[in-house]
Amino acid sequence: MTYTEQEEKELNQKLKRWQKRQLTAVRQNNIDRAYVSMTEIDRSVWERIANAETYKDVNWLVWQQAERVISKYCNLAR
Repeated sequence: MTYTEQEEKELNQKLKRWQKRQLTAVRQNNIDRAYVSMTEIDRSVWERIANAETYKDVNWLVWQQAERVISKYCNLAR
């Protein structure tokens, strides 16, 4: 699928927002507890998002699960 420049910009911004939430969760020092409760798939999604430089680095299946995984484990880290 081809995206317009604006859509690509929005996707990259969404990725950066997710990464910012992840970083906030890590800084709260409770992420270890949340990380232990993650399934292997959730860990993979978490790590893929954390390590991505652009939205193009993220597989579409991971992208579909990212919102759920990040919200769930950021809340657990609180």
